[in-house]
Amino acid sequence: MGRRAEEILEFDRLRDLLRARTTSVPGRRAIEALAFRTDRRELEREFAAIAEAIAYLRSGEELGFGSLADPEAWLERMALPGTILAPAELLDAASLIDTVTSLREIFRDASAKFPLLTERARALTDLRFIAAAIRRAVLPNGDISDDASPVLRRVREAIARTRENLQKTLERILRARGGEGGDDYITQRNERYVIPVRASERRNLEGVVHAASATGQTLFVEPLETIEINNRLVQLREEEAAEIARILEELTARLVAERGPLTHAAAAVAAMDALFARARFAREYDGCIPEFTAEVVIALDAARHPVLESTLRPQGRSVVPLSLSVGKDDTVLVISGPNTGGKTVALKTVGLAVLAAQSGIPVAAQKARLGILDRVLADIGDEQSIAADLSTFSAHVLNLKAILETLTPRSLVLLDEMGTGTAPEEGAALAVALLEEFRTRGCLVLATTHHDRLKSYASTTAGVLNAAVEFDEEHLMPTYRLRVGVPGGSSGITIAQRLGLPKNIVARAQKLIAPEAHEAAGLIAYLHRSRDVLERMQRDLAEQGQQLQTERRQLREEWIARQRARIAELEQKFAATLEEHERQMARAIEAVKDPELRGPLEKQSRRKLSQARAEARSEADAAVVAHLSESQADLGIAANAARPPSLEELVAGIRVRVRGLPSAVLLRRQDGASAEIEAGPLRMKIPLTDITAVVTEEENKRGAGVRTCESGARPPRASGSGVTVHTGPADRETSAAGDEINVIGCTVEEASRRVDKFIDGAALAGKFLLAHPLVERVHPEAQERGGTAVTVVELRS
Repeated sequence: MGRRAEEILEFDRLRDLLRARTTSVPGRRAIEALAFRTDRRELEREFAAIAEAIAYLRSGEELGFGSLADPEAWLERMALPGTILAPAELLDAASLIDTVTSLREIFRDASAKFPLLTERARALTDLRFIAAAIRRAVLPNGDISDDASPVLRRVREAIARTRENLQKTLERILRARGGEGGDDYITQRNERYVIPVRASERRNLEGVVHAASATGQTLFVEPLETIEINNRLVQLREEEAAEIARILEELTARLVAERGPLTHAAAAVAAMDALFARARFAREYDGCIPEFTAEVVIALDAARHPVLESTLRPQGRSVVPLSLSVGKDDTVLVISGPNTGGKTVALKTVGLAVLAAQSGIPVAAQKARLGILDRVLADIGDEQSIAADLSTFSAHVLNLKAILETLTPRSLVLLDEMGTGTAPEEGAALAVALLEEFRTRGCLVLATTHHDRLKSYASTTAGVLNAAVEFDEEHLMPTYRLRVGVPGGSSGITIAQRLGLPKNIVARAQKLIAPEAHEAAGLIAYLHRSRDVLERMQRDLAEQGQQLQTERRQLREEWIARQRARIAELEQKFAATLEEHERQMARAIEAVKDPELRGPLEKQSRRKLSQARAEARSEADAAVVAHLSESQADLGIAANAARPPSLEELVAGIRVRVRGLPSAVLLRRQDGASAEIEAGPLRMKIPLTDITAVVTEEENKRGAGVRTCESGARPPRASGSGVTVHTGPADRETSAAGDEINVIGCTVEEASRRVDKFIDGAALAGKFLLAHPLVERVHPEAQERGGTAVTVVELRS
């Protein structure tokens, strides 16, 4: 890290924003430990976990560790030999174990959604048995439970009996003495039970005096009769303390045995808290996960300075985002523009974005693409020092000297107000020389300036870009927008006028400006106006393009809806015509009274009807395809321009693109010139030249959708995954000669009804070929003629 770069760029204040979003002391320490790193793999792994934390928060869940006490102190004490943890520390240890248990439970079944968070949670050791032992022994208030051990229970029961016996004995003595009101109570002195006795009556009671009142008139005496009982009580208490010490030592030993897992658990909880703090920061400040690249580049889209944003938010104000890209061919960016226009903020925004990204913190931007840099070097602000006898200019020169000594081609250099603090001509010359040195060394440089010479240098030097912070000439105010590609004007006289400098002074200053400066200012103003016009044209073109896309999509959707409706209408008419033809034929056959003539006629009619139906279906399908082709041509939908597939690619079962259709399934190649395809409810023979392309697997997945059982729209239905079912028109449902049935898109009830009816029809039509008395043999066709897709039936002679 460069000299004071973190301080200059306000990185500590960014840490403050993150610390405010942690929920535990360990989490705050983990945020404090975030530092600039150059290990790309480590950073990408950490940002992947932060991305999962962001997704977890966006799902409506939260994750916090507010109930966890800081484990640092008792973990350090456990490292010391002979340490025995206090009950409160044991409860803190149990709290850490409970937190780990909760974390493991939360991500127990979340590996699909949050694999990295789940991996971290599963890496934690299950220490519930220790937490259970602590909870059993130590009560929530820190007292040791009677259930901590059988010995402790026996001792405490003995203490209770002894105390009760002692109190009864003292009460009997008090009654026997018949003391006045106020002297008949039992109390403790020196951890022994005593009773009050007036000093004047001391000789009336034998015993040991343990204390006296402030006036000396009352003595607190342990009667001789209770000394042994008190001694027994003290002994039992010592046994109780010894047993408690043993219990605490045992519990501590169990924790010490698991000190490694406990230390890891504390670190994991701290890391998880810091992870979610950064996720909350990204959610609240619209931060992004940076994309790292091997190139030395900084590309920011709508970046903001989060510290500035946190300051402006309470005032109801917002930060103007900036977008820029430096690296590759252009490594130096010279930013010019008016004072208070945002030049220094631009430097700090870029510098802080790099520091944040390489410290594992989301960048406050819509998008950030960054190379891994080795250091950030900054010379921003007034460095004059009376004590060190340094002027502003001298301090800047020393900073620049230090930067030149340490930079590398992978460094980012931020320079504010180059060439100031000395004569303008000398300052500008020195600034140009420095930028040229930085450019030749190949590092990334962002520099601000008011010098026209630097703007000219940026305009005429390869690898150097101009940028300007915009100034609103109409309202005489900066807009804080950064515009890359054009220089900015300083607008010093204009700002002086806005701030109330007398008009006569402003007018005289304007007259004193050199003609060349007037021309330069006019040129810059012209460039800005031209840029405004160009940007407006680009926005208008983008809007028009988007509108055209929307209209094209709407036209296509309307066309598809019309064609579906038309095809459904044609299918209905086709089915109705076939049914009417079948009814007329059935009536004609019934009119034949001679059984010998009627039988052959009925069989012949059925064959003819099947043949006519197939021919009609082929003609109808061809008419539909022709109609679709004409409609697509009318709509202007271009045919697929891909390379026609070769014959070797056209194998049965693949999905192909056909002229006039979106896609179809190739059933078989019939010869070298034609093929049989199936497209939705259509099954037809087409020339191979109509096949324009083979649908790729990726396109097939993208284009997968719900097919209808018949032509026309139906509600969403079940479809068979991985099962090829030939589709057909509605009339095939009852066709005696049909050899295919469509159940894609049908409900279970409808599919069952149609399949039953189909089987019945197949039986009546003589489809059980093997059992037919006229069938000699049944076998598949040769592979080159269709294979198993064709069944050959040989009849008896």
